[in-house]
Amino acid sequence: MADLDHRSDALSGGKVSVYFPLQPSDPRQLAPFARLAVAGYADRLWMGQSLNLDTHQVLAHLLGQGISPAMGIGLSLMPLTHPFQAAVAARSLAALSGKPLTAVFGTGTSAFRKALSQASHDSALRVAEEYITEVTRLLRSPADEAQREDVDPGFRLDPAWTGPPVETGLGVLQERMARLAARSADVALTFMTPLPYMEKVLLPVFDTADGPRVVSVVHVLVRRPGRDVGDTVLRATRNHLSGSNYRRTLSTAGVRLDGSDTDIAGELVNHGVVLVGSCNDIAAAVSEYWAAGVDEVVLNPCTFLSEGPEEALRDLVEISTACRTVTRPRRKESPWATRT
Repeated sequence: MADLDHRSDALSGGKVSVYFPLQPSDPRQLAPFARLAVAGYADRLWMGQSLNLDTHQVLAHLLGQGISPAMGIGLSLMPLTHPFQAAVAARSLAALSGKPLTAVFGTGTSAFRKALSQASHDSALRVAEEYITEVTRLLRSPADEAQREDVDPGFRLDPAWTGPPVETGLGVLQERMARLAARSADVALTFMTPLPYMEKVLLPVFDTADGPRVVSVVHVLVRRPGRDVGDTVLRATRNHLSGSNYRRTLSTAGVRLDGSDTDIAGELVNHGVVLVGSCNDIAAAVSEYWAAGVDEVVLNPCTFLSEGPEEALRDLVEISTACRTVTRPRRKESPWATRT
């Protein structure tokens, strides 16, 4: 995968990006995935919170190797980083890459917040609102903020910054967090949220002229001879299925998670939590997200954990290529769908 030809043809629908689905033990693991974006197979490389190697330092290592894709971090866990440091880290990556950065944050579970913060009694909504408001304020510091008496000079970033912009975002699973993102964030990021649920519960909240850009991380799996779909799906989703927030959201969406492993895998596929099929089938499903108003679909390869990075890259390249030729359905026009 190191010698990918550059793809200059634009995607025919919305944006398609790639997700690195592992907490890396070596920063070099990301290089082949980053090259997909550099070569034009994807709009952006996304990475989540890593508790093995720091996410920002791993991405900075890529840039130091001369591999410079547009990047998204989705998501960083709020209790691990003070808002000031989060703003500095995001601005630093944007400066190093020379490209706009998308930085998405999440509160983590109540148990996680309790382990790391004295404010564990606060609701996730309150924690998220205070955090995203402060990070955004720091990154958007207007020149006249230097004159504000209510802002300590030690808690400002240089208002003369002229580097690439940083989008701030919130991870969104349910309606109340969606409403917070709609009024406080540039981006709303969904993860393992079926499209029908998004259309019914989340997307209507963002259907305003100044609503956030919507990004959806979606598990994908190409059917191939000999590939065990059920086992692959469960390996890729098991960690998140153990989280109460994901289970609650999926239950609300009508996904049953109380059966056997085979039953659960079938539910995830049948409800579109994991897109399974030929590359063209998956590309057609991605186009449904675009048509519904999702600006950017981030392909999360299921095969990484079960078959390794080469098969994950193979799936990503073939699906991305298919997405370039799919016809985007026009089910409705929405103001947030065309935001850049």
